[in-house]
Amino acid sequence: MALRALLATSILATLFAGQAMADESWSLPNGNQLIYDRDIGSTAVLSYQPARGRGRGQIFVVGLGGQASNRGQYTAYWVEADDAGVLCPAGIVDAEGRLWHRWGLASVAFGNSGSPSPITIFQAECLTTQWRSATARPN
Repeated sequence: MALRALLATSILATLFAGQAMADESWSLPNGNQLIYDRDIGSTAVLSYQPARGRGRGQIFVVGLGGQASNRGQYTAYWVEADDAGVLCPAGIVDAEGRLWHRWGLASVAFGNSGSPSPITIFQAECLTTQWRSATARPN
């Protein structure tokens, strides 16, 4: 009986923690919103509207999935629809098995370990090392 109660409590805590993270959002410098969209295991997916294109861009943040506190800096990659800009010479398959031709490496750094926290995103196109950055403020 105690085991059932412990499992039920753990499941409810996990569900509420996931809901809190899914509700997180930040404002990018261009006014668009960055949203904590979902977790794929230990990888968090942040989504945003790119400057160009019709689809939503996504940033796959390795190690952030399920982390509501003690956040730091994470390795990531981003993807956008083909109509959002220049395509890479090779495609990449994301954590959900979709093929993308517009993508790049990224790093996501939280300003503090708790939430809400500003985050700085460093992005490079394809495999280049020409980094650009943007800081998003929590909503």
